[in-house]
Amino acid sequence: MLDCTGSFVSICIRLRDEDYPYVFLLTAPKVLGHVFNPVSFWYLYSINKTLATVILEVNNNFGERHMYLLLSTGSTSGGTSVADPADQPCHTLNHFSSIWSKDFHVSPFNPREGMAYTLTTADPLRCERPIDSRIVLVASNRVRLIASIRATGPAIRPAALSAYQRSQLILSWGWVGALTEPRIYFQAAMLHVQRKLRVWSLPVPLEKTISRRANRLERSLEYFVRGYLRHRVENTDGSFTVRYSAAGLFANDAVEIMQSPSARAVSSKCPDKAVGFRVLRPDFYTSFVESQALTAEEVFKLLAGHDFLRVSRMNVLRDLFCDESGSFPELAKLSRPGCLAFRIIAWFRKGRPAASAGLRSLSALDYYVLTSCSPAEQRHYWMQVMKLFLSRYFAFGHVPLFEVEVLVALLAVGWGLLATLSLVYSPDDTTV
Repeated sequence: MLDCTGSFVSICIRLRDEDYPYVFLLTAPKVLGHVFNPVSFWYLYSINKTLATVILEVNNNFGERHMYLLLSTGSTSGGTSVADPADQPCHTLNHFSSIWSKDFHVSPFNPREGMAYTLTTADPLRCERPIDSRIVLVASNRVRLIASIRATGPAIRPAALSAYQRSQLILSWGWVGALTEPRIYFQAAMLHVQRKLRVWSLPVPLEKTISRRANRLERSLEYFVRGYLRHRVENTDGSFTVRYSAAGLFANDAVEIMQSPSARAVSSKCPDKAVGFRVLRPDFYTSFVESQALTAEEVFKLLAGHDFLRVSRMNVLRDLFCDESGSFPELAKLSRPGCLAFRIIAWFRKGRPAASAGLRSLSALDYYVLTSCSPAEQRHYWMQVMKLFLSRYFAFGHVPLFEVEVLVALLAVGWGLLATLSLVYSPDDTTV
């Protein structure tokens, strides 16, 4: 069994461009801005165009992505012999075979642990049928699932087609990609109803799994969580270095190295207090904001215990936030809307009206926003947090639905005001 899994970054580090100068990609195209690829095949060739390795890029319906780096095993053993012989590839010459352990949740009817995959795929550059792949899911030497994809005709080159032929091709096949995800949900529902299959809940993603994209609310809150962590690092007396890895952002924005002034002064040496702070799921940011008014260290430890993030050295994180409980300065005078908004946030977060001490019931992140952010950033923060809490009550926790409800309510109020004004200022129809 090959240890062929890894994150996108770790796989890229293990591969050198000069070793694989040629790449062949088998994937589904994007049509009208939409695409869903359950699996994409990356065929990597050596300088003499010999197929050396294959990368499988697997996506699930939860927006997560995982990469498998596969090396050829020469044959596919491990239980595949009991599969349907009619589904076997036409021949094994110029075919790539591999076997590896499953560690990514795809189907709700199969667990992530204790299973393995085998792959047999044609070499696109050397086979008459360039698309001929077969993936088998095996558990306890028994075949659980067989997935195949094969070409049924010669390849079509869009560059050689006329405008009419291209339009015909798009109309004939464009709907297939749009219906891939709905068809998956429909077939899963049919299997669950008809076969009474057990449904496995979505497990916590592994560190090498690429999380789903953060939504707009999560990206907004990530900005403040990152700023708060940076603020703590830059205003501490100790020598701290924090490697912060966000979840759900683009690669260029996902990682930031934060150093305290003391650490920057001795940057040539290995810092004594270095900690890795890796967020595993984008909903960490909403969970952090929703947490009760505890210290940030307590919130981080709580969420780490629920697999929202990984902290390499919790003792260093404790040292970073050791003086937080008594370090809150007096708050500046708030505007009336801001004061009301933060009192409502405190009420929602604690589940009861704010204490008589008022704003002292807010969280460490709230204090950071109130004391270190601009008025525009404060307004943006409390508006996003208010959306998060109110959507729990009025939109089943779905923020976009809550925004639509607010828009409809505003339109209804506007229409009511216009109707009232039209009645008040309508000309008198009576004549003297």
